Amino acid sequence: MPLDELVAEAIEQGKNEPNDDILDMFETLHDRLVRAQGMVAEEIARPRR
Repeated sequence: MPLDELVAEAIEQGKNEPNDDILDMFETLHDRLVRAQGMVAEEIARPRR
């Protein structure tokens, strides 16, 4: 499943969860996405031979 669709599905499913639980999950998801974005940006910026 593409990442954007997976995130959209998680958000939709989270609408039925208690607010504190879902916020913790979304904060963790956000942190992981930021880390992944950084890794991709570093790879794109890496000099090619």
